[in-house]
Formats: sequence, structure tokens, C-alpha cells
Amino acid sequence: MADLGISLSGRLEAMYQLMKNAQVDAYLVLSSDAHLNEYTPEYSRRRTAITGFRGSAGDALICPEGNHIFVDSRYYLQADEEVDSTKFRVHKLGLSGEHTLSQWLTEMERERGSIRVGFDPFVVSTQAHAAYSEALRSPDSELVPIDANLVDAVWEDQPVPPSNPIYALLEAVTGSSVAEKLSNVRKEMVEAGVDLLVLTKLDEIAWVTNLRGSDIAFNPVFEAYLVIDMERATCFARTTPPREVENALNSLVEFQPYEAYVESMKQAGAKASGTVWLDPSGTTMATRLLLNAEQKIHEKPNPVVLLKAIKNDAEIAASRESHRHAAAAKIRSFKGLEDKMRSGQKVSELDYSHLLHEEYSSEDGFYDLSFTTIAAAGVNGAIVHYADANPDVLLRDGEMLLVDSGVQMLGGTTDDTRTVILGTPTQRQKQVYTLVLRGHINLAMQRFPEGTGGIALDALARTHLWNSGLDYGHGTGHGVGAFLNVHEGPQRIAPRGADEPMKVGMIVSNEPGYYEAGWGGVRLENLYVVATDDEMPAQPDGKRWLRLDPLTLIPFDTSLIDWEQLSNAERLWLGGYHQEVWDTISPMLGDEDRQWLWEKCQLPGISISA
Repeated sequence: MADLGISLSGRLEAMYQLMKNAQVDAYLVLSSDAHLNEYTPEYSRRRTAITGFRGSAGDALICPEGNHIFVDSRYYLQADEEVDSTKFRVHKLGLSGEHTLSQWLTEMERERGSIRVGFDPFVVSTQAHAAYSEALRSPDSELVPIDANLVDAVWEDQPVPPSNPIYALLEAVTGSSVAEKLSNVRKEMVEAGVDLLVLTKLDEIAWVTNLRGSDIAFNPVFEAYLVIDMERATCFARTTPPREVENALNSLVEFQPYEAYVESMKQAGAKASGTVWLDPSGTTMATRLLLNAEQKIHEKPNPVVLLKAIKNDAEIAASRESHRHAAAAKIRSFKGLEDKMRSGQKVSELDYSHLLHEEYSSEDGFYDLSFTTIAAAGVNGAIVHYADANPDVLLRDGEMLLVDSGVQMLGGTTDDTRTVILGTPTQRQKQVYTLVLRGHINLAMQRFPEGTGGIALDALARTHLWNSGLDYGHGTGHGVGAFLNVHEGPQRIAPRGADEPMKVGMIVSNEPGYYEAGWGGVRLENLYVVATDDEMPAQPDGKRWLRLDPLTLIPFDTSLIDWEQLSNAERLWLGGYHQEVWDTISPMLGDEDRQWLWEKCQLPGISISA
């Protein structure tokens, strides 16, 4: 941390000089990159380079009079550990009296009368730009686009951009050809009255083209832009796919160098004809500024977002297969951990993380992790997005271990969390664990009519926690891709924000939790696919009833359950779930691992059949 601090000091001083030269009072350093990725390539981790904070979300504002960083509740503790408080004020969003970045811009302007805020247009979405612009009320205030990113200018050891191979997926895995996908996209374009669609988000480009890469850690995507008109689609990529793949796509997708995108957009902008579709949350200001100011813009979520979110039968089948393998590996890792602990071996967080990775990588079809494994022991479980597993933190008897992990397997992406106890739990651990489990079960059991959004579902997972005076600061569920990003929209289960109705074929997580500094944390996460429930009586208006069908098949830690809390319906759901775990996963295990799973699936008063 000391070396990093010295480096940060030098970078900040150099930044202040560049800002002075550019005549700006503040400079935005966001966690996003040119493609608005959640996980950015190393060369784009500018916010980390200038603040030291490694969380996947959280934005900074550089000001010579005092720097600021804004984080949500997932990163409160991580920011305290990683950010030098002598250089940055940490704003913990959601706490009383704290300001968002937009609100802080308004406060700065109120104090000074007017401010000029510099930004890199290639990393600020048009949606974010609109929010920051609205925050500046004075006609003398201004958001100033600066094409050359100022962090790049002071980042002496900045990595180079990736340029890894691109490969194609078989239609048996994708379930739909590139021609079919482009046809569906163009139908949406015709209905919207647009002539050109610009895609900058990498998972959307990978989905449309049925291509994958490895430019972004944990996400099988490649850096590119995709521009679709009624006649052709042009992919501006750092690497071209193999000749046979490019030939197969020749009549559908033309490949050009990544650097040609800017000139292409300038040429399109010079014409200023027709209408261009730009997704406000998925397009950066750079693309908008490259177009003519008179250009007609259709600002709506682009059609790929929903088309990608609704999985077809082949994608769901591939996801189920991926979850089977991921479950078998994680179950073996827990059994292996217990064996090591019983034999008296010292096991660290990092030791367990390596053990889990070995089990994952032994499974057929394993490609990569879908995010950095969270293996948080004891009090570290309170850090929602705990960073790297620590080789110096040993797993100890009586402590809980929170393991949030997932894999990319050919065709599927997994994400699950289990909290387990090492040794004998305390009554408080059992009480809190059971409240979280009941919330998970409450949501998992719920049937709901078509048209129901995530806001209505979110409260189901919080009911028992709320009634005990507890809560958690993150959303309850997010969408997940098909061999793509582990987080995707538009569906989500959260108490506020966009409220996209759940649709058959969407994959969504169910992950209530509870976190307490100095004590630890509990999170229990499964992935589910939205399916129809044909056993429910028909509705007069013809709407179907929907349910959540489990993809994740890993037993919950029954030794942490306070059985007196569970209702009969909750016990029955848990029994049915453990039966499905046993039936599906036990044939994939060896004798010792199968016996371990059998013991972990047993519930008092509920019969599990072999």
C-alpha cells in the first residue's frame, strides 16, 4: 500500500497540472471503459490507477482542493481498506447525509458559482452525461469533453489493450443463427423507424455475432463495436476471427479494424440522414459527439438487450449442463475442505479458493471463472464484494465461510453463493442464516402472473429479515448471460430502479443476505430460469402464471438452520430442492463424495429417497 500511495501522489499531482492546462476545475474518473464493461480490461482500470480502489463499481472526482470517491454499500468496507483517506473523501452512498456524484457537482457549483468539469467522452454513457449536465444549474458551468484521457497521460505503466483470438460458437449451443438474430434486430429497427443501430457493449456484440473471445477477464467477449444497417453489419474489432469463420459470416458481418470506428461514425454523422439508434445506458458520449449535431437520434434501450435476455431452449439446456458441472465441483470442494480441517491441516482463504478452482477446472467444458471467487472467512464475510482470498487468513472452527463463485462453461454461465459453518455454529449464526434462507425460499416458492417486475418480488426475500429489524444493501437478483456476462439486464430483482417484467426464459439470481462489520456475513444465492406454471388455475385475462425453476443444485448447510423458524411449506420446499440436488448431482460423484452429499441433503422429518 505504501508503494501504491507514493505512485498515487505523483499521478495526482500530474493530473492537477493537466487539469490546469485544460482549464477544468474537476475531472471525472469513472469505473467504466469505452464499452461500459462491469469488468474492465487492465488498460482501462483508470479509476483504480488514480485512487487505489479495486471495486468493480464506484466513481471518482478529481479536484485539486480535495478528491472524492463514491461507492455503494457493497464496497463500504473495501473502500475503507483500499482508499487513502488523506487523498480522497469516501462518499458511502445510501448513508444519511452522503451525496451522489451528481449531487456533489451541484454542491460544488453552489459554492463556486460555476464549475468546468472535464471528462473523457469515450467512457461516459449518454445517460450519465445527461445526469451530470442536469446537476450543473448555472449557465456558466460546463461539462468539457477531453478526448485524450488524463489518467492515461499520467499512468506510467499502463498496460496495452488486449488483442486475443476470436472464435465462433456452434448453433447447437446458441440455438439461433447470426442471420436469424440480425433479422430479428432489423425487425425491431423497422418498427422503431431507425436506419442505423450502434452497439458498443461487448456482450451484445458477442451475442449477435455468435462469436466469443477473451479480452475481458471472466467474460468470454472481445473488444469491438458493431454497426447494423438494413443491408449489412460492420464489426470493428481489434482482432479478426479465423478466415473460415470470417468467410462463413461474409454475407452477414463485415470486419474492419477497431480504430476505423471513429472515422466511420464521422462519415455517418456527416450525412445526418435517417435515424440512428443509440441506447442511452449502453452508448458513450464519444459516439454521440462523432455524429452530426442535427442527426436524428432514437434514444431507447436497444433491441438486443431483451432478445439476449430471453434464452432459447438450446441456451437453457446448455446452462443446465453448466450448472450441473459447477455444482459437482463445488460440492467436492466443500467435502475436500472438511477433510482437510478434520485432519488438522491449516487452510487459508486462498487455499480453499485454489481447491475450488482445481475442482472447477477438472470438469468437462470448463472455460474460466465467471468472476473472482469470493472466499470470505469470518468477519471478511461482511465485505459484500470481498476481493482476493487472503493467504494469511486461516479458516477457523466456529467461523462461517462465505463462498460466492461461478464458472464459464461452453454455453453457460454460473453464479452461486453458499455460506457454510466450520465446526459448531452459534445460536446467532443459526438465527441469521435461517432468516436469510427463509427469504431465499420465500422468493423461490412464489408463483406470479406475467407482467410482474422485480420490485414486487424483491420484498419477498426481505420479509423475514425486515420483521427482525435486519436488511441488506444490495439488490436481490440480477440477470445472467448464456456463456456471456455474469451480470446482465434488463431484468433485476431490487427495491427500486427499472422494473422490467419477468419473462419466460430469463435467468435471474436469488441472493438475499445479511452483513455486519466485525461479525461476518451470510449470502445464499441460486440462479433460476423463469418458466410457466401450468398447475395454477387460468387467469380470466389470459395471463400465464410464472415460477422460478432452479438451475443451481447445491445443498444448503443444514447445520446452520434453526429448524424451529421454518414453516412446514419452507421445509417441504427445501426437501424437494435437496431431493433434486441428490437426483441430479449424485451420479456425477465418486463414492466418498456421493456419501458426503447424501449426508448433507438429509433434513429432519423430511425423507430424501436414494
